[in-house]
Amino acid sequence: MIFQLNHIIYQETKELHQIDEVLSVLMPMLKKNPLLLLVGDLGSGKTTLVKQIFKQLGEETLVNSPTFNIVNSYTLNNQNIHHFDLYRIKNEAELMEFGFWEYLDSDDLCIIEWPEIIINQIDHPFVLLKIEHVDALKRHYILSTSV
Repeated sequence: MIFQLNHIIYQETKELHQIDEVLSVLMPMLKKNPLLLLVGDLGSGKTTLVKQIFKQLGEETLVNSPTFNIVNSYTLNNQNIHHFDLYRIKNEAELMEFGFWEYLDSDDLCIIEWPEIIINQIDHPFVLLKIEHVDALKRHYILSTSV
C-alpha cells in the first residue's frame, strides 16, 4: 500500500530563530510516525532543522548532512536515528545497494532530505515537511501527514 498525503497539519511563516515553534508541532508527530521527509531547495534549512531535532532529543554534538555518505546513523537514548540525503541518488538500484528500504522497515526514526525520488514508493506512514525560502531570515513551513 502506497501512502498519499492526507492533509496539511501546520502552515506558518517563521523567522529562523523561531524554528522551535515548528518543532513543537513536529516532534509529537514523529513519535507516532517515525518517518520524516524534508523537501526544500538548497539552502532552505533542511539540515538546520535536523540539527534542531537532534538538539531537542538531547544531542548537542555535531550533526552533518550525509550528502556524501548518503546516510548517517546515530543512537540517542536507546533510539536509532538514520539521517538520509538522497540528493545524489539517481535510481532505485542505488537505494538497494545500501539497504535503504530495510532502514524504513526498522521502525527507527528516519529523516530523509531530498525524498522526491522515493516519495511515491513509500509504503509506510510518513510526515512531510516542506520548507520554502522566503528571504534570508524567513522560511515558510508546510507540515502534512500521510495518515
